[in-house]
Amino acid sequence: MNRVKNLWSRRRRITKINLILGTIFALVFGYIAMATYFGTASQVRYTSNDFPGAKKAATAFLRVSPFQRHIGYFNRGTAEAAVGDFDAAQTDLESALEIAPTSAECAVRVNLSYVYEKQADQIASQDPDQSQELYDRSLKTLEDAPEECQPKKSEEKQKSNQAKERVEDKKQGEKAKEEGTDDSESDDEDSHDQDSDDKSSGDEGQDSDEEKTPDDSSGKSEREKKRDELEKRREDSERQQRQQGPGGDGGRSTPEKPW
Repeated sequence: MNRVKNLWSRRRRITKINLILGTIFALVFGYIAMATYFGTASQVRYTSNDFPGAKKAATAFLRVSPFQRHIGYFNRGTAEAAVGDFDAAQTDLESALEIAPTSAECAVRVNLSYVYEKQADQIASQDPDQSQELYDRSLKTLEDAPEECQPKKSEEKQKSNQAKERVEDKKQGEKAKEEGTDDSESDDEDSHDQDSDDKSSGDEGQDSDEEKTPDDSSGKSEREKKRDELEKRREDSERQQRQQGPGGDGGRSTPEKPW
């Protein structure tokens, strides 16, 4: 009789242990499945241009997952950049960059560089100096990428090089515009001084103008030629962006899609 009781008691203990272990396993599995769902949902919604939905899914992922949190920050920052919320995108992508493993760092850097680039575009006409600083930051973000995540001839390397060329063209173009403005103001002052000299010099001034005419017809100065060339490169870059749109490899109107 005692043997039966002991056997029954042992089976009850084993059953309880199995129930506890089964419950823990089910909770862990459900937890992982929920985190995976939100991570995948942010990708799917981004691909279907549901950027607010992608942001919500990435935020939910950050709430439930203690692992691979760089994915949540990256996905949310990418969705924010896609709708033009560049300040929020900068915060999230910088957070992603701080904790991303080396293998994922390049993808974060490409999109963070894109955010700096767009911030520079927004203030280029109001604050040229700050715009140049942001273009420099965009370039440095790409240049500091480790080689481990962008081997030669890889897609990441290609994206990085294209982004560098685009940002460099914009930077030089804005610089050329600024120099052109300064030159224009300087030319106006020179023209005003020349008019004054012409009035005071009389016939001698007219003779001087005739002597200068061949020099004026010789062509533009080297500085003007360089400025025109940079301006043309900037215009070509902008035209390429408009033609290629979001799906193009050159100019990008949206950042690279999330993980």
